[in-house]
Order: sequence, then structure tokens, then C-alpha cells
Amino acid sequence: MSNAFRALAKQREAVPEVNPAQCVAFGCRCRATTSVEGGKWACGAHAHVPSDRWDGVSHKVSDHKLLIEFIDEMRDMERARQDWRGFAQQFWANSDEYCMPVERENAVPYQNRMRGELLHRVGLIAKRPAPRLPQVVKTRGFRFEGLVA
Repeated sequence: MSNAFRALAKQREAVPEVNPAQCVAFGCRCRATTSVEGGKWACGAHAHVPSDRWDGVSHKVSDHKLLIEFIDEMRDMERARQDWRGFAQQFWANSDEYCMPVERENAVPYQNRMRGELLHRVGLIAKRPAPRLPQVVKTRGFRFEGLVA
């Protein structure tokens, strides 16, 4: 085996495998959730700012590594039908009461609220996101006609 071939093989080993679900912004550890220019995917923090600001956003996001890991863990727990609510309550106990899941808040809206919390903490949105509870749908004046009993 030639030295050039060995050098090329070492380079390939040194390049980390890219996770296709990860944000394309350099240094960002968040999951990609939004399609941006050229069919690339970015996280919510990078998707809504010009690409020339991505480095600064990545730096701010990296300060919240624990919150990013929490959001990923929540997603995995909900998919595995584990007690995500108990985990979240333990995580935020004696820390930030605002981030606790509320009584009827479902898993996916809660995860989205935590993504919004990340955006708030890095300064991309002004207000902290409020919990989104299931909505009551009223069917006023609707009649079922022609149904066979």
C-alpha cells in the first residue's frame, strides 16, 4: 500500500460522520427542523437568520448544550412511550418553574415550547413561549343528517 493511499485512508477516518438530522450550521448541535437555501436543513435558531450571522448564533446556542440534550432526550422518551413528563419535572425541579410541563400539555407542543425557550435564551425571540394546551372544539349548529342507525 502506497504512502499516498495510507494518508488518504487516515483522512477519511479522521472526518467525523455527518448526521443528516443535524443542523447544517457549523458548530451547531441542534436537530435540523427547517429547510433553508439549497435544500439544506437547519435548526430553528439558524433557519430564520441570514447565513452570515450563523457563526454568532452557533456560539450562543452552544452555551445551552444541556437544554439541547434535554430536548433530544424528551423526543426520544416520547417516541418510546416513556414518562417524559416525570423526567421533565425532575429536570426543572428547583431550577426554572416556567419550563415545567403544565398539567394537560402534550409531549410535542412541550418539545416545541422548549425549542422556543432555546430561541428566547439566545436572543432570537423576545418573549418566552407559553404552554399550548389542547383546544376544545365546539360544533355549534352542526347536524348529522342521513346517517343510518
